[in-house]
Amino acid sequence: MFHFGIAHSGEPLQEAFSLGRRFHSANFAGRGRSPPPGHAQGPDSDARNAAATADRHALKIIDRGFIHDGGKAEPHQRSCARTTVLAMHDETLIASCRLGSERQSVDGHEAVFASADSGRTWELRHHGYGQGAWEDGTPGEVFSFSVAETSPGILTATGIWMDRTDPELPMANPVTQGFLPMRMFHTTSTDAGFTWGPRRRMEARPHRAASSATQAVWPLPDGLLAQPYEWWKEYDDPSPGRPGCCFRISRDGGLSWPEFLPVARHPRNLLYYWDLRLGVHPESGQWVAMFWTHDPAAGADLDVHVAWGAPDARSWTTPVGSGLPGQHCQPVPLGGDRLLAVYSHRGDPPGIAASISDDFGRTWDRDRDLMIYESGAGTEPGARGRRSQKEKFDDMKAWRFGHPRGVLLRDGTVLVVFYAGGDDVKSACWARVKP
Repeated sequence: MFHFGIAHSGEPLQEAFSLGRRFHSANFAGRGRSPPPGHAQGPDSDARNAAATADRHALKIIDRGFIHDGGKAEPHQRSCARTTVLAMHDETLIASCRLGSERQSVDGHEAVFASADSGRTWELRHHGYGQGAWEDGTPGEVFSFSVAETSPGILTATGIWMDRTDPELPMANPVTQGFLPMRMFHTTSTDAGFTWGPRRRMEARPHRAASSATQAVWPLPDGLLAQPYEWWKEYDDPSPGRPGCCFRISRDGGLSWPEFLPVARHPRNLLYYWDLRLGVHPESGQWVAMFWTHDPAAGADLDVHVAWGAPDARSWTTPVGSGLPGQHCQPVPLGGDRLLAVYSHRGDPPGIAASISDDFGRTWDRDRDLMIYESGAGTEPGARGRRSQKEKFDDMKAWRFGHPRGVLLRDGTVLVVFYAGGDDVKSACWARVKP
């Protein structure tokens, strides 16, 4: 286990480490063919060959660092969450996140960063501090801000705005567990993220308390656009929550969104499919969706669930367990049927983990698991035992890392972003992984 040795305001940020479970191929001795380059021959070669093969197949961290160091930031930008990342057509990386003085606070605002060197260095291109009020003057905060390149050089962000008319109210009603009023919106940048146009509200009826869950717009066949989102229930609604996930469809380049396509919802409301994260097979166009999955009756999270969708997103399989012990889980297609999953792992050891599949998420080679980041802050709140819905939402406010996202770079490595830190300070971090 290795550690960053970097501290911000006394809160250690620890380096990523390997879980040490590695794939061992059958050795090549006695098979009538030459061993691969780098393999030894002879009576003592078996162990060395197996180790060399395992090393070539292992997930590895190449480099890592900060996008935004909360320990060096102004008080209103010391808490980071909802990290996302995009690779533009010219290889510029765009990362976005929510910054604020606390995890939930009226000063929450979006920030957009860019890197021209595969993530080694980052510049701040935009932040929305002091601009949280809606166009009609209603006080609020920008809760998330996720960016897509909808045409070369043109960026479209999907945001969630939350009403903060009463700044003392928590996001989730402590009695009903309903959410404060939220609005999904889109905004466009024509200068690679430096400036952004007016916010355009996206209607989500009949769904209430709709949230894009850090998902930007996606292209569909025939020039359509899809906006993924999920829903819950409104602040004072005493009825049980009935969450689900769907795509909203636009046929006019994002001006209107009249149609929606169901993606996942348990028919008897026995499981909650939260925070859908998406990938597309580079050859077949098949979708893969991964869900943080919660059993409300047991008061416990299950393993990450996965579903597959047709290229036009009009039919989806029923989500099934993947065996990955995570929450937010981003699938990153690597080419062919290879798929990398990066996810928050709240159990021991707590941190950001990665697993790899060679059949587009149907099975996972857990011997090659990698811990990208390990928290040094101890057991995560609510990580053990049964939790009520209120306790679960309270836990979320206190988590010290999460929201991992990843993007494949042209050299075959994956740039992973996430937030991490301690109880008061949380930074936007990156790591480059060789799959």
